[in-house]
Amino acid sequence: MKKVFLIISLSGLIIASCSKSEDNGGGDNGNGNNPTNTAPVASSYTSPNNNETCTGTETSPTTIQVSFSWTAFQDAEDSTLDYTLTITNQSTNAVAETIQTTSTSGTANLEKGVTYSWTVRATDSEGLSATGSVWQFQTPFDATSNYAPFPATMISPTNGEVLTSNNVTLSWQGNDPDVGETALLVYDVYLGNTNPPTIVSTDQTAETYDTTLTSGIYFWRIISKDLNGNESESQIRQFEVQ
Repeated sequence: MKKVFLIISLSGLIIASCSKSEDNGGGDNGNGNNPTNTAPVASSYTSPNNNETCTGTETSPTTIQVSFSWTAFQDAEDSTLDYTLTITNQSTNAVAETIQTTSTSGTANLEKGVTYSWTVRATDSEGLSATGSVWQFQTPFDATSNYAPFPATMISPTNGEVLTSNNVTLSWQGNDPDVGETALLVYDVYLGNTNPPTIVSTDQTAETYDTTLTSGIYFWRIISKDLNGNESESQIRQFEVQ
């Protein structure tokens, strides 16, 4: 009888132990929270419009207050998102303003007659983030009725790209805030294995440049020029030919 009682008792302990373990397992991380968190999904911007001259409120003879807005980024967990709006001076590549907010808008006091780019990053409560696309705009300039072109958008090769062919085509896209003048832009092409690169083509109307290169690392940039003598420089991009 003692042996039978002992076996039954041990069986009861095993069953109780398994039940307790299963109760604590339950498909979560032990504290009732879902351990899975996904990053936000970037959304679209509203204003200022891409590749246009913006409007705003004049705050001094040389500055203007510009309003920025975008649609809310999507978050699967519906957590409160922290947005970082970064505005960069395209001429100097320096950050002009960084704005932290939980709303989908912000304002910045900017210099007149300057081309800026802007982007928005959203970060959730777990530190995961997503960054939207880069837009650019120009602030109005009272002293002239004609604006400088926007810096060319570098399309190909992408920055840091490794090419396996010696036949290389540089491609970019120009844009001018003055109505009807984008089609009249001309371009100087700079290309070489030193930084900064040297000029290889002047006043061309095509937005491509074909060349044959040997193996190595190369740098390139584009100068956009309008008929009024205004011009803008793109950033220098790098690629490698193997």
